[in-house]
Amino acid sequence: MKPIRCCVACKSRKNKEEFFRIVADKNNNAIIDKNQNINTRGIYVCKNKQCITNLEKIILKNRMKLKINVENESMLEVLRELGEEIWEN
Repeated sequence: MKPIRCCVACKSRKNKEEFFRIVADKNNNAIIDKNQNINTRGIYVCKNKQCITNLEKIILKNRMKLKINVENESMLEVLRELGEEIWEN
């Protein structure tokens, strides 16, 4: 049975592989865990533009308590990078 995770933006539940995983590095900067194997707490967001845009808005309004400790600006940079990656595909 594949691990089920939840999107922090839309709360949908899917297989782990259907999400982007974001974790914090030692300096509290957000990074993309492309292989989903960094051994630390992370958050998951759907691989679609709508969820990424919604998460950006939530973070800009400081309305989300994340389970990882990251700087908002680094999280926004990661989300923009993910948005560009989706736009290209």
